[in-house]
Amino acid sequence: MKTLEEKQAAEDQLQQEKEPVNYDTREYPVEVLIEKFNNDEFVIPKYQRDFVWEKDVEKMSKFIESILLDLPIPYLFFADDLDTGKLEIVDGSQRIRTLRKFTNNEFKLDGLEVLDLFNDFKFQDLLESRQRRFMRKTLRSIELTEKASQEVRRDLFARINTKPYDLLPMELRRGLYDGPFL
Repeated sequence: MKTLEEKQAAEDQLQQEKEPVNYDTREYPVEVLIEKFNNDEFVIPKYQRDFVWEKDVEKMSKFIESILLDLPIPYLFFADDLDTGKLEIVDGSQRIRTLRKFTNNEFKLDGLEVLDLFNDFKFQDLLESRQRRFMRKTLRSIELTEKASQEVRRDLFARINTKPYDLLPMELRRGLYDGPFL
């Protein structure tokens, strides 16, 4: 059991280290996310990894299946780009890119077990009514406002993308550090 002095010292440290984080929560329909991505209203920062899901059609398919099944999708994280007012994608670029590829008919669903009859389907193969419903599905996001410092953004990236997540060490370093050496 901790003493009152130890508890107070820990509380004092928390108050000193805690930086205010200004953010808003939003829900965007799939069609809006894709439109913003296509119109370059999203910024993919240098610390973000390349589109690695592209090599894993089953992973992309499972993500699409989750949306079709109305399963909860983890939050997308954005930060207001200080220079342009565009949204920097802190976390979620793989998911947004997958949405775009699927709705552009650039891959067929594969490896689905729950919705196995959808295997080998492209977006265009869905009933038109299902296409509309898919495009209206919303994904939740957290947007750091322009008041959020670069340190807060990088710390958030690091916390989201460390164990048990699957970033490679170099991908994590790119997100944590800045400079010409990278």
